[in-house]
Amino acid sequence: MLDILIRGGWVIDGTGNPRRRLDVGIRGKCIACMDRNITEEARHVINADGLIVSPGFIDAHSHSDVTIESNPFCESTIRQGITTEIVGNCGDSTAPFPPVGNGTAGGFGRFDNGPVPYGRTLGEHMCELEHMGISGNLAWLVGHNSLRTLAGVKGPEVTEEQYKIMENALRQAFEDGAIGLSSGLEFEPGRTSCPEELMRLAGVVKEYDAIYTSHIRNRDAHVLEALEEFLAVIRHHRIRGEVSHMNIRYNTHAPEDAVRRCMEKISQVRAEGFEVLTDMTPLNYGIGQMAGILPEWLTSLPGQQMKDALMDPEIRTRLRHDCDRYWRFIAGGEWERVRMQNNNAFPEINGMTFPEISHLWNKEPWDCYFDILAAVAPDIDSVVLVSRLFTDEHLVETISNPLYMLVVDGYSTSVEGEVARHTQFPLHYIGMDWFLTHHVRQNHILSLEEAVRKMTSMPASHFNLKGRGLLYEGAVADVIVFDYEHMDTPFDLRQPAQYARGVTHVIVNGLQVLRDGEHLHTTPGINIRQNAK
Repeated sequence: MLDILIRGGWVIDGTGNPRRRLDVGIRGKCIACMDRNITEEARHVINADGLIVSPGFIDAHSHSDVTIESNPFCESTIRQGITTEIVGNCGDSTAPFPPVGNGTAGGFGRFDNGPVPYGRTLGEHMCELEHMGISGNLAWLVGHNSLRTLAGVKGPEVTEEQYKIMENALRQAFEDGAIGLSSGLEFEPGRTSCPEELMRLAGVVKEYDAIYTSHIRNRDAHVLEALEEFLAVIRHHRIRGEVSHMNIRYNTHAPEDAVRRCMEKISQVRAEGFEVLTDMTPLNYGIGQMAGILPEWLTSLPGQQMKDALMDPEIRTRLRHDCDRYWRFIAGGEWERVRMQNNNAFPEINGMTFPEISHLWNKEPWDCYFDILAAVAPDIDSVVLVSRLFTDEHLVETISNPLYMLVVDGYSTSVEGEVARHTQFPLHYIGMDWFLTHHVRQNHILSLEEAVRKMTSMPASHFNLKGRGLLYEGAVADVIVFDYEHMDTPFDLRQPAQYARGVTHVIVNGLQVLRDGEHLHTTPGINIRQNAK
């Protein structure tokens, strides 16, 4: 007897091939059979007539390690059909965590009020999550910024002892099951690291046949040099690589043909036999660290000195002329593009634009910016902004490119509770499905089959998630059913906490999590481990 029979749906199997009308039978954790008319009895039958059946979506660039402890049911992502998230991106992972007194925990930005888990290893964190129970699967990258914090590295100089701490922690994480190393080179403390440091840590990645992903050092005027720095690591160690969200923010002095030239470089390294891909987010908007535009001379200050400096009028004047980095349009005065997503000091302004905050507080936007950072210092990396970053033309250029997989770059969240207060942006609720409703159904940038491939088998293969991302007999039963023609992705910046609608059934590791659009609060999710001992 089958546990679940999905009857009469249009199967898009993740290969990119045309859809077929098939039944799908699930027994235990695996797909047992796929055929035109399965007659075997089943404990539960899903009528998928007129609906799409596909592998569960894989978000290859997620930050849900920040929210998973306060949102173990993965409410928003499950409702989008996301069954697996790759977390620990952009150099920040919530494990391993530094021992007490070693730096700050600011960059880790957990969205709950629990005690800071000092000294936690990745393996311990995985066990905690599995004991708690989670609805979706997680695959873990180890953050380079997290390793630097663990070792007490704050500038470009690294001692041999600090190297050993980082290398040993990275090896331990791989032994615990991590799938790769991520870097975030526009953010502290990683942005002060030298190429030699990344090259050395990538040697550990090579030992475990893992992947190196990078939010590269620059994506405006020096984007080509930043990409070359990343590709040099890939070439030297002959490892797999992922350029995180290879996109170009408009009005930031980037070359006009930056995407084309970057893709030529990636195509060249692929022609040499290296496995390198990139990814793109769904919206014109994106998230980023509020402190990303600050100069190193400010971010390197100890806690109280940083707070005092941010309150000093003379230093504020200096900073106005020394913040032309990262989101460079801020230095150009384009505050209307910038919206507060999350800060703990003034939660009443979460979701507001800086002109709105400026009007509310009767201050210039720069002073509002400095006031917010001073209030949270030294944990300035915990404040997250949202901004309009990309043109429509740029989205089309990247999403349609065969080297780009489709990712969200957000958090799994809920419409209720503390976590909702910190995620005031539609991306987290609708991001993956926006690809289907907006870019596929409305604008015909991709076929539905190709979009599903970019969300399933493409990331599964690249990140070595064996048995996932495709529908075939024997595959892991991460399966979703959705009503493509009636999918709805509400985008409302004033009321962002609205779930995507249209995914009707979600099965994770053979157990149903979403039924007829209702979350069952089952927790079959696992940490997908590689090399674990």
